[in-house]
Amino acid sequence: MDKFLREENLKLYRRLLAETHDEERRRVLVQLIANLTREQSGRGET
Repeated sequence: MDKFLREENLKLYRRLLAETHDEERRRVLVQLIANLTREQSGRGET
């Protein structure tokens, strides 16, 4: 279940990142994506 939620959050954050032009919001989204990606690789998930 955690993996599913992480994947769905990544999809959402990437979509929002593609749509927004606000620099602060983009910075936050990039950080969220980085955190989820790091968490994923730390668990050995693909």
